[in-house]
Amino acid sequence: MKKSVRCLSFFTSYKLMLILLALYAVLLAAATFIESRYGSPAARAVVYNNVLFYLLQLLLIINFIGISLKVHLWRHRKYGVIIFHWAFAVVLAGALITRVWGYEGIIHIREGEQTSQMLTHQSYISGVAESKGHSVNFEFPIEINSLFTQPFSETICLGNEKIDISLDKVKYSSLQNGDHLLEMSLRVGNDERTVFLSGRDYQVDEPENVKVGDVDISIAYGSVFKTLPFTVRLQDFRLIRYPGSHSPSSFESDLILISGGTVREEKIYMNKVVYEQNYRLYQSSYDTDEQGTVLSVNNDTFGTSVTYIGYAMLLLGMILIFAHKDSRFRILNRKLTVLTGNRKIIALFFLSVSSVSISAQEITIRDLQKSAPPVSLADRWGQLQIQNPSGRIEPVDTYTASLLRKIYRKNSFHGLTSEQVVLGFIFDAVYWNSVPVIRQTNSELHKLLGTTGKEIAFNDLFENDGAYKLAKFVEDIYMKPVSSRSRLEKDILKLDEKVNILYGLQQGKMFALFPCPGDKNGKWVSAGDDLSAFSGKDSLFVSKILLWYSDESIRSYATGNWDTPSDIIGMIDVYQKARSQVQVMTQKQLKAELFYNKANLFFVSAMGCLLSGILLLTAILWFQAKPSRWYQWTVRFFIGTVILFFFLQTCGIGLRWYISGQAPWSNAYESMIYIGWATLLAGLLFARRSGLVLALAAFFAGVILFVADLNWMDPEITPLVPVLKSYWLMIHVAVITASYGFFGMSFLIGVLTMFFIVRNNKSAEIRKLRIINEMSLHIGVCLLVAGTFLGAVWANESWGRYWGWDTKETWALITLVVYAMIIHARFVPKLRSDYAFSVMSVYGLLSVLMTYFGVNYYLTGLHSYGSGDVPPAVDIIGLVYLGVTILAVIAARKRIPDSLSD
Repeated sequence: MKKSVRCLSFFTSYKLMLILLALYAVLLAAATFIESRYGSPAARAVVYNNVLFYLLQLLLIINFIGISLKVHLWRHRKYGVIIFHWAFAVVLAGALITRVWGYEGIIHIREGEQTSQMLTHQSYISGVAESKGHSVNFEFPIEINSLFTQPFSETICLGNEKIDISLDKVKYSSLQNGDHLLEMSLRVGNDERTVFLSGRDYQVDEPENVKVGDVDISIAYGSVFKTLPFTVRLQDFRLIRYPGSHSPSSFESDLILISGGTVREEKIYMNKVVYEQNYRLYQSSYDTDEQGTVLSVNNDTFGTSVTYIGYAMLLLGMILIFAHKDSRFRILNRKLTVLTGNRKIIALFFLSVSSVSISAQEITIRDLQKSAPPVSLADRWGQLQIQNPSGRIEPVDTYTASLLRKIYRKNSFHGLTSEQVVLGFIFDAVYWNSVPVIRQTNSELHKLLGTTGKEIAFNDLFENDGAYKLAKFVEDIYMKPVSSRSRLEKDILKLDEKVNILYGLQQGKMFALFPCPGDKNGKWVSAGDDLSAFSGKDSLFVSKILLWYSDESIRSYATGNWDTPSDIIGMIDVYQKARSQVQVMTQKQLKAELFYNKANLFFVSAMGCLLSGILLLTAILWFQAKPSRWYQWTVRFFIGTVILFFFLQTCGIGLRWYISGQAPWSNAYESMIYIGWATLLAGLLFARRSGLVLALAAFFAGVILFVADLNWMDPEITPLVPVLKSYWLMIHVAVITASYGFFGMSFLIGVLTMFFIVRNNKSAEIRKLRIINEMSLHIGVCLLVAGTFLGAVWANESWGRYWGWDTKETWALITLVVYAMIIHARFVPKLRSDYAFSVMSVYGLLSVLMTYFGVNYYLTGLHSYGSGDVPPAVDIIGLVYLGVTILAVIAARKRIPDSLSD
């Protein structure tokens, strides 16, 4: 009896919960690395579809429910906590239903055709066996991976005969077309035959025919066709591109659905679902000739419904947790009120969710200034509109800045604006080709070119006879697989891209100022492009206007009168507005974007936050050592400056949103800006309780903004790919990224707490920081949970799968597990101290950094947009954690077993 009680007590203990969660996180992390190295099928075979992994999740559910019953949460009326934790059990139950009974596939239809069959996502060993007038069809699911051969053995009964089918060996993607090659054994009685099958996912291969004993067997490997209870006919498919670009803005299909005697028309496109009986249809892809469509099909009504109920329970639980007067968050808030003397409850959370290398000739700054057009004229150029390569209509000011960043890695060059530099290469190439403006720091590449310094000139890349020095290297590199290219080879390709940009500008290309008449896609062209679409006066204007400007500019250099070149720019402006087939920017939009470019609000905010954070932190520590009546006024002043820079950053985000017409957190640069904003918001939420927290948050936000401005992240505004054109993007990314700000602030509070432990381990400030730290983690976890399930809803509404174990979503789950462990660690006596909590909050951020940087730059997956490029921030992170580890070791020796367990 005692043993059973002890066993039950262990299965419902917090200690087991932490062990299970830690094991769960480790397995998930291992799966992402397996996927990156061996592919998704291997990760599914080893982890995700493993019976032991299911058992681990079952133990977690039992543990969650057991703990909630053991501690009698309902007696304390903590219904929010009960609902929140039981919701995970419901979500996992829904996932299990989906795994067992749900299925999916694709429908491929050409225009004017119809079908009632779908091709399964699952691959099968399928076929038919015949003997003596009897036959039997068979179909067995199989999963092939590159890591190992999974056991496969099935038996078919045909009359009195038993047919044994087994898999002996797999050669993964071994054939030239990427097919797998399977070596199968077929046995009937004492007769055995070996057959080789080829195939892969979403492909139906011709079966192999073999006679084993008296049985004729036709067997194949690959996907199979399933009959649907309705028919789909494709009337028309349309691919809509961004103006002047080949990039798709949207693709949609006009369908006719025939079910029984019912016929109805439906238009389907990305993020628009069509429902038919228990099936959901999604626009997935299309044929390259744009005459056919590919639809995803999903049948999982019950599993999805159960999972959505779990999501609703999570949301309800979070609301009740923050609303209940005896919730952990409210208890912490009351304790903080006692410590700070501030009786106000934090309600804001609910209200706001030059060294220059000398190459071809000596160049001086004075020479540059003389060779460049006046700033006033360059500004007139900057106000013209241009179509960038992705099809966006934007000011020339924006476009030239993006070109200079790509070439020189900065927004200006020795005091010259980007317009002045780019116009120099267009209209005075002979001079500017000798100016070292191309950023190049690879020492090996310098040796190849015979150059030195951080910048080289265009002429440095050509021999005296005009031969391009990199031509042979570039040709050889492009013949290599991307994965096998060295650092030097990647840098050669980057340099080649810069050279091609400058060469294109000199050839009159890459400067699309002129709308192409009659182009249905709204394309704009450069003066050096094919102008055969132009005729009459339009042809004369486009081909001659820049030559005229060049001639007048030469005269203006001599006379100092730039009126005529300015008038020519005005003529181009009038022509653009008169001939454009697409909507050009309004004057209001143009002024807004020009102001955004010139004001550089994020850089100003970065410097302001860094300075304000350092000064506020210095002031607080100074006045703690030497109390003064000026303390309150000084602290309030710096808090005011932080609020000012938060306002500027908010204005910058709002302005970027207005300019782009889309939520500004759709790429790496924008998400970094948003994380900085969320970090500062987190600090402001707790500013009344601790000026130290705000100082750290301001400093950290400044660091994030500064890193984003280092030009290794491209700030260019780009059109969204079709799947991202959804309101779910705005909600999901905003919520989940905001959680990173709170986790970042907890990191800083943890570091500061360890500093106080080293300095004075009995300081009351430690207790206050611990409370704020835990409250910040509660907010961060709730935002992370909400953002994760909102992302799942988005995925389900976009392509029919709410969870696919992509590396990004897996690491988001790992981050949630890590912080769940940190929050619940207080229930384990040895992890209760303020020191332990601080250390965990500091190292917990590594999971966030892995989710953000690791997935994007090191692992493979749908979200890995920077694979192969190592951002400079990684080195900085390593140095920071080295320093933090040293601090943690020193603090460990001075810690006291203080706790906040109640």
